Amino acid sequence: MNVEKIVKEAKVNIIIGLVIGFLFLGLGIVFNILEVSFIGNNRALIGLSFIPFSIAIIYFIKLLGIRKTPDKMKNIIITENDERLVALKNEADARAFKIIQGAIFLSYMGYTLLVPEDIFETVGWWILMGLLFIAFMSQGILAAKAMKTPKSEE
Repeated sequence: MNVEKIVKEAKVNIIIGLVIGFLFLGLGIVFNILEVSFIGNNRALIGLSFIPFSIAIIYFIKLLGIRKTPDKMKNIIITENDERLVALKNEADARAFKIIQGAIFLSYMGYTLLVPEDIFETVGWWILMGLLFIAFMSQGILAAKAMKTPKSEE
């Protein structure tokens, strides 16, 4: 059980979350004040800042839990580091990815068949096609990367 590694990782995630959150918040406020419109509505940047802030808060609460009651957090730390549980989590993530990939494929096919006049013309069609392409390409790239093993000396 490597608590120092988990604490360091939590601190890094807190810092990254706060930096990105303040960046989005600051850009949203500055763009609203200067009435600059790079995107349709600058309030979207302010709304997006809540995601990294929330992540930073979650990791801060986890860090407080580790510091205040390390005995109670022991089960969580073991769960995050146990190889068997990590393998099960990875398998669940892979299944979830396949489900999402199938949903994107069905959405793409349904949109193409139901609204054929939008093919090659609307942004929604291109976004669905791009997401589908990324989903299939990322699967192949990540599988190839995972299967690469360093050459062992025999």
